[in-house]
Amino acid sequence: MGLATETLNAKKREATGTRACKRLRTEGQVPAVLYGLKEATTHIQVSAEELETALRRRTRMFELHLGMKKDVVLLKEVQYDSFGDEIVHADFMRIAMDQAITLEVPIQLKGAPKVEHAVLQQTLANVEIECLPKDIPEAIVAVVADMKEGDSRSVKQLQAPPGVKILTDPDVIFATLTTIAEEVVAPAAAPAEAAAVEPEVIGRKEKLEEGEEAEEEAAPPKKEEKKKE
Repeated sequence: MGLATETLNAKKREATGTRACKRLRTEGQVPAVLYGLKEATTHIQVSAEELETALRRRTRMFELHLGMKKDVVLLKEVQYDSFGDEIVHADFMRIAMDQAITLEVPIQLKGAPKVEHAVLQQTLANVEIECLPKDIPEAIVAVVADMKEGDSRSVKQLQAPPGVKILTDPDVIFATLTTIAEEVVAPAAAPAEAAAVEPEVIGRKEKLEEGEEAEEEAAPPKKEEKKKE
């Protein structure tokens, strides 16, 4: 099943630069660029709400309406703010339905290996593919339910849909199943011996035990007074 196409309305923007883009975002617009098919790059703006709604539906291909002109475009890149909440910029590429294009699509793992004390880790999120726009898949699905302990899966084991060619290095690993070593519980520490000597604390005055008298420092002997004759 290929990517769904949605309609997206755009307006040409004259002002560029940081201030102008910031002002557009406060007005609910996303600054963007449109390029491809040997046509000039155009600075445009689209509705943030419309674009976010389309992205939630995983739409990447649009019929872009810009004035009286309509183009089939592919959303090539989306930039978010540092918090990952707000779209700050988007890139759209014009495409022709009869010309193959290259792009990245996600790898979707399907199934859960039935191996105790093991963790399935996806080490590669996307693969690069080449196909006609009508054949662009939402994802490349990889069944991993049959993986065994210590197994790994590489790109060459992915099954590409009809009309799709995978360009990523076939030897790159995209999933591994790693066994987790059982945690070894350390033995409880032996209780301290009763006769253990407490470390000396410098500056601490020892309390005298009850009934114990402190020794007086020896005073120098007094000189005997000479008797007057």
